Amino acid sequence: MALTLWAPAKVNLFLEVLGRRPDGYHEVRTILQHVDLCDEIRIVEGGQGILVESRGLPSPEGEENLAYRAADLFFHTCSIRTGVRIQIIKHIPLGAGMGGGSSDAATTLWGLNQLFRTDLTAEGLTRLGAQLGSDVPFFFGGPTAWASGRGEELSALPPFPVSWLLIGFPGFPVSTTWAYTNLELTGGDNSIRVRTAAEDGNYEPLLTSSWNRFEEIVFRRYPVVRQLKEYLEACGARPALMTGTGSAVFGRARTREDAEGWAGRLREKGCAVFVVRTLSRPPLGPGGIGETGPGGSSC
Repeated sequence: MALTLWAPAKVNLFLEVLGRRPDGYHEVRTILQHVDLCDEIRIVEGGQGILVESRGLPSPEGEENLAYRAADLFFHTCSIRTGVRIQIIKHIPLGAGMGGGSSDAATTLWGLNQLFRTDLTAEGLTRLGAQLGSDVPFFFGGPTAWASGRGEELSALPPFPVSWLLIGFPGFPVSTTWAYTNLELTGGDNSIRVRTAAEDGNYEPLLTSSWNRFEEIVFRRYPVVRQLKEYLEACGARPALMTGTGSAVFGRARTREDAEGWAGRLREKGCAVFVVRTLSRPPLGPGGIGETGPGGSSC
């Protein structure tokens, strides 16, 4: 048997980082949003052990891929003895702050649960996903959520208005470990008003003053990332923000035509660009993009 699924990317509409926790992680406050830029994942039952293959954008294969770790965890948890082949077509760049690896892991867990009929609940899959990474649980829910703790404590938010985004990727990754190690913390928590506005679905005024705490440190080391944000702001993007720890920057456009116009000029500068839409329903589950495939041309 075989199953084909789509694993969507995410952007951070807001990202604040507080102090270091006793477990060594940082306390975060962020708004996560799914978009329809997707990796394609085909899972085939049979053979011996776990085989992970990848093509498209650069991505590790075999045991180095988070999808392999997801399958290994699933097999041990559910006492599965057979083998599986996981083929990934990468469209989401790695090290961009878009959650591609985490999304692949979540989608792999979801697909294996369907393929082997193990009947794990969404809560059970989420618990497994949390063992793989802080971003993984979000991809079982969404499409818009408030995340705190290490990023794994999630609260659903009113759906973000369906919007066109232009995402610019400068072609290199930013190390998440480096970003957290070198982050300069303010010591204050400025996220309370942001969460209140988001819970009310009052996104428009929120986004005009949104921020990403990692921008300052990343911009200082990688000026081209700052230039991406400045370009999108000059085009009229509201907001224009780096996502995650970078290196990708997104800008919200009024129309698809606006986003395509901005994209053309960035392509001339040699930047990888993606024109995408925000999702309005959870990606995994009945009718979600994970099962039905993308509705646009981004994936």
